[in-house]
Amino acid sequence: MITGAVVVVGAALLAVRVRRALGDPFGQAEKELDKRDRALREEHPDTTALRHRAHYLSETGDLAGAVEVSEQLLAERVLALGEDHPQVLTTRHNLAVLRGRAGDAAGAAEDFERLVPDMRRVHGADYIYTVLAERAAARWRQEAEGGGGQGAE
Repeated sequence: MITGAVVVVGAALLAVRVRRALGDPFGQAEKELDKRDRALREEHPDTTALRHRAHYLSETGDLAGAVEVSEQLLAERVLALGEDHPQVLTTRHNLAVLRGRAGDAAGAAEDFERLVPDMRRVHGADYIYTVLAERAAARWRQEAEGGGGQGAE
């Protein structure tokens, strides 16, 4: 009986030590999730229409218009979500593709060249979209320097 009490007290003390060492990991996780939920709620009304408009303009062939709207979308997402949010990185990738498709191969190459280090830092060098961004940077740079080809997506 005394042994069981010692184990319970020992476990409780260990839990207190872990909580002191780590802070409150569950509380921290809940705060982070709440922050992300709040950011997504703030983003939704302002950016959903922009995202759909950019897609529509791209599909109808107005690539310059799609680039312009995507730049607005990127600015809104950075404000709502921060520079390193995966949706922000995806928006940067999509904007670079649109820029290249609109005829600005040098601009697309520069966008991808700026995106790659951020993708490596946030997702790692082996992450598929990091690798794709590296390849796209090289292909758009080749296109910009007169290497021909269709570009990269």
